[in-house]
Amino acid sequence: MSAEGPGQLLCKAFVEKQPQVHGQWKTSPTLMPINPVHVALLNTGKVLVIAGSGNVPGNKDYEALVLDPKTQLVEKPLKLTWDMFCSGMVILPNGSPLILGGTKSYPNKTLKTKFAGEPYASIFDPVAEQFMDTKKTMGRGRWYPTGTVLSDGSVMVIGGWDESGAGNTNMDVQKYEYLSDTWSTIGTAFQGVPLYPREHLLKIGNIEEIFETGANPDSQMLDPSTGKWSKVDPTHTGPRRDHGTSVLLPLDLSNNPVLPKVLILGGSNVDQIGSLATNSAEIMDFSKTPWKWVTGNPMRHAREELNATLLPNLQVLVSGGSLKNEIADLPSREAELYDSSTGTFSSASTMECAHLYHSNTLLLPDATVLAVGGNPKQKTYERHIEIYSPPYLFDKNGKPATRPDLAAPAVIHYGSSFQISTQNVNNIGSVVLVRPGAVTHAFDMEQRLIKLVHKIESGALTAIAPPDGTIAPPGFYLLFILDSTGVPSKGQFVQLMK
Repeated sequence: MSAEGPGQLLCKAFVEKQPQVHGQWKTSPTLMPINPVHVALLNTGKVLVIAGSGNVPGNKDYEALVLDPKTQLVEKPLKLTWDMFCSGMVILPNGSPLILGGTKSYPNKTLKTKFAGEPYASIFDPVAEQFMDTKKTMGRGRWYPTGTVLSDGSVMVIGGWDESGAGNTNMDVQKYEYLSDTWSTIGTAFQGVPLYPREHLLKIGNIEEIFETGANPDSQMLDPSTGKWSKVDPTHTGPRRDHGTSVLLPLDLSNNPVLPKVLILGGSNVDQIGSLATNSAEIMDFSKTPWKWVTGNPMRHAREELNATLLPNLQVLVSGGSLKNEIADLPSREAELYDSSTGTFSSASTMECAHLYHSNTLLLPDATVLAVGGNPKQKTYERHIEIYSPPYLFDKNGKPATRPDLAAPAVIHYGSSFQISTQNVNNIGSVVLVRPGAVTHAFDMEQRLIKLVHKIESGALTAIAPPDGTIAPPGFYLLFILDSTGVPSKGQFVQLMK
């Protein structure tokens, strides 16, 4: 039971005359047959798309599919045994997505139900392309939970409403060990934890920390070894930043120590009647003490339910959303590029379709960005698929740029050097690892980019892998090399391990 999409009402052709400056959006002839509420990039290069009930109350036809972005065709439709709508999703070190929780019930006055969560978890095999439920459940339902892969490859899950629809405050923070299929409790959620708390794994000094950035204004830090929370600094946007997004900015390993920065963008205060989205941006720089949120340059457009995607050249593509949540005629169609070195926003051309609530974006192996979805009301969703080609894919005349070639080992090890083969080795300017995304509800639970230290000696390009799992959790990454002008190769999947 797939909802009919309103894409023909929301799409408007746009011709970009300077793709080498702003990039270019193109709409695929393929239509998405299910509501793409959750998406994840697989290490096969394909994309897992999960709808579950697809925001359609009473729908028991729970759906998912595998999409091949190369052909933009649906490779395989999948049926689910339980509703993975409004779940959390991360990618395990072996490359398999782990789905956490979902929807047990929708609000229904007759049945006296409200939104409530399922306690189930499932692992998707990207090669066999099938789901297998974990033998043990989380013990409690979770609707709108967040998962975070820790430095040892285990997964922390926090938040979500339970199986009775009760709030998520004081729910357990749990850890999943996938090799033993076991759950344990590592603490309790802090008072006022929001739905889908935006979490980032950080290394502060030599300590593994989890930084929580909203929608609550009082940012929190968790020590996963003790389960203890501590307040950081409140944000500047007032009581809430609901439906905003958060990005761990690129980690540069040439800096010692590697001190992270986190960017939060957009959102609104849903508790305020008639609240409109903000265009504000704030930055937390952990190299400066005391830790404080600093107001940065504003976005060109106010937006909530937006998406923010790290690009290989260290920029962030900001796209989608609307001035007011779920209002289809107030879309923020012009995308933006955030330059992490200058803190400024510039135009990233204009999307042809309105990608609002429940939309998602993913960096693809060819260094383009996939944009799907938009669900302004129940039973309808945006079916069109758009692909963004950033400016780095064009030469000065707006023609396709010549890209570096790339060949590297399939497996790399923490702290070890590895050789990369490319023809024009002396023209390489940077080497980066990008963790494949797993996105839903305006937040990518997997997003992370690491700029590696590299050298060119005797015609050979060598890079050094990240030192440990606090900088880059174990698992699959896309390896890109960029030439001296910033043109990236196509990405190659490599597995990072001890």
